[in-house]
Amino acid sequence: MSTKNSVSDLEYFVRSVGQVFTKITNGAISSYRSLIETDNNFEGDFSKRKGNALYNSADFKDAIVYLKKAVAFDDKDVDLAYKLGVCLAKLNRDEEAIEVLEKALKLDPKHEQVLFRMGMVYLGLEKYKEAAEHFKKVTELDESSYNAFYRLGMTYDGLKKYEDAIKAFKKAIELKPKESKTYHALGFTYESMGNHDEAVVCFKKSMELES
Repeated sequence: MSTKNSVSDLEYFVRSVGQVFTKITNGAISSYRSLIETDNNFEGDFSKRKGNALYNSADFKDAIVYLKKAVAFDDKDVDLAYKLGVCLAKLNRDEEAIEVLEKALKLDPKHEQVLFRMGMVYLGLEKYKEAAEHFKKVTELDESSYNAFYRLGMTYDGLKKYEDAIKAFKKAIELKPKESKTYHALGFTYESMGNHDEAVVCFKKSMELES
């Protein structure tokens, strides 16, 4: 075989393989595009999984990007909205968090986690009335929620409703008798009322539990 013919055959072979490869590649891309176009939930499912993974690893900033997309695809998923609200609140984007959580509550007014998170956001903003309303709803739904009663006591103290604060703190103590912080908070409430003796008893109990 001549060198000229060998080059021609090689060139032909390379071109043929290239054409086949191009067709395969184009076919794969077309199939991929077709898959995405026909499955409208593809991006939504991916965003949900990615957002949940980032949320679980406490990467709240990046989680927001994906959770927002996931919520846009499925605005009826209360748990997604809750997680987005938590992420926003963790980054002190409180107004955005409230907006998202309020929408979640419209879907499920008795969602305990959403109600509690709303209470926490309002408590951080020192909007005690709003915080108390949400924590109270949690206690009505779950009478064994230590966290809700403890936070309710804090909000009532902020509102200077000291008797209500004492009741909430005592209920929290009933649920978790060995939590020193509850006695500490109760002591400050008694002190605010001018009941120094009861305050001292609570502070001593708090110190005993911490030792």
